[in-house]
Amino acid sequence: MSLGQSNPLVTVYIPTFNRVELLKRAVESVRQQTYQNLEIIIVDDCSTDGTHEYLKDISNKDSRIRFFLKEKNSGACVSRNIAIENARGEYITGLDDDDYF
Repeated sequence: MSLGQSNPLVTVYIPTFNRVELLKRAVESVRQQTYQNLEIIIVDDCSTDGTHEYLKDISNKDSRIRFFLKEKNSGACVSRNIAIENARGEYITGLDDDDYF
């Protein structure tokens, strides 16, 4: 499939835990990409630093963003698996909350 002939959905997942300021930078770096047919899945691993409020706010502002709140802190690998299981994109890639595109 050629990107010139189609516009496939790309999923970008971001696991996070208690790093809301870094998460904001990571999310904005994805939102600002020139390729816009994206979904952003954020999986929060029981943060206590305002992450939940940020996720509610940003997902209301950008319909491409979905988030999942885990009930038990279980690490980044479990968070990644939750995101991948819920991804709708034809292509899937990950971004850590302290990185940016």
